[in-house]
Amino acid sequence: MRDERVGGGQRTEVIGLLNRALDEGVLAIEEYDVRVAAVGTATYTTDLLAQVRDLPQEYGWRPHPVAPPPPAPPATPSPRSGRAALILGIASLPTSICFVGAILGIAAVVLSLRAGRNRPGLSAAMLGRVFGITGILLSVGATIALLFAARHK
Repeated sequence: MRDERVGGGQRTEVIGLLNRALDEGVLAIEEYDVRVAAVGTATYTTDLLAQVRDLPQEYGWRPHPVAPPPPAPPATPSPRSGRAALILGIASLPTSICFVGAILGIAAVVLSLRAGRNRPGLSAAMLGRVFGITGILLSVGATIALLFAARHK
């Protein structure tokens, strides 16, 4: 077998064998401590084999390949994000007179993007995004109108 990198599962197996050898009196506690420390820092299978090679055969360990970790499940968007985007988008409309509407609109757009784009049709996230963008535009328009009115007094 090739000398491969070891994983936590393989280290645990060898430590289990060393525990058994200690419990059955095959290893002294000092030797056990040294071997467990070496197993903890082992990088390759030969490092682990060296810790059990001189023990009796019933404490032998056969290296095996480590299974790759399972792929991470795809992130599923929370339905709460779409609902929150809708609420913030609606709230951005009446508050667009002051700059708070823009802040709520930006939050609605961000949450709607988090809720996912893959949903077909009209969803709460899509409505929240539309209301949020409208709230942002109304806030910008109200701010421009306020500045224009203050300048031409």
